[in-house]
Amino acid sequence: MPRVWLPLDGQVVAKIPPLKGNYRWLHRTVRIRSPHLDGDRWHLPRNCLNRLVMAAVDRYGYIVVWRDMSRLSRCTRACLEATGVECDCSCLGAYHGEDSVGWFERVGDMMVADRGEFTRTAMVYGTRGNEVDPVIYRGELRGRIYRVDRAGRKGWPFASQFMCAGCMSVRARVWDHCHTHGFVRAPLCNTCNTRHWGGWQPQHGRAIPSRNLDTSYYRCCPHYGDEWQAPCSA
Repeated sequence: MPRVWLPLDGQVVAKIPPLKGNYRWLHRTVRIRSPHLDGDRWHLPRNCLNRLVMAAVDRYGYIVVWRDMSRLSRCTRACLEATGVECDCSCLGAYHGEDSVGWFERVGDMMVADRGEFTRTAMVYGTRGNEVDPVIYRGELRGRIYRVDRAGRKGWPFASQFMCAGCMSVRARVWDHCHTHGFVRAPLCNTCNTRHWGGWQPQHGRAIPSRNLDTSYYRCCPHYGDEWQAPCSA
């Protein structure tokens, strides 16, 4: 699970799973001009935090956000109506964004550590849930460029409104996109999105488990199969 630290001042520090293409993901998807890697930690501009959280939730399913918060700040209406994750007020982030409608939400309890002049909190964020029965995805976002900013997702349905387009057995959680061409493809569950799905369960009278995933949703990319374009990627 990726982890992000937001200090009182200075850059965001992120530790993400060491995968090939991380620089490209931060540069092209999160839209960070010059991501800087120092050891196993990325040092990123502070204004990228909301985009980073949204992109990481889509890529990994969850993200842990550590915040350093001033003891002297006060919780205001601006905190309750906040649309991002940056907060340094006296509620310790417990009520941050409670009255807003965002693309991700807190998962589980908050951890708090006393650091003297400031308080450090840790919270896990995941995709926003949905209580409505999921439906089959019919290409509602076909042809849309994948975006991780709030304005860019205006009018998008939540992925959790649909069944996973990969296994078709559980509710989707995140929006998958083609990393080569940048287009939204389909809603996936966290398991299919991270390539851990093992196939149908034989005890239920279904097919033998397989390491192969149904990637037919790749066709949702407008450039899928185009001989003049680079092949679609995971």
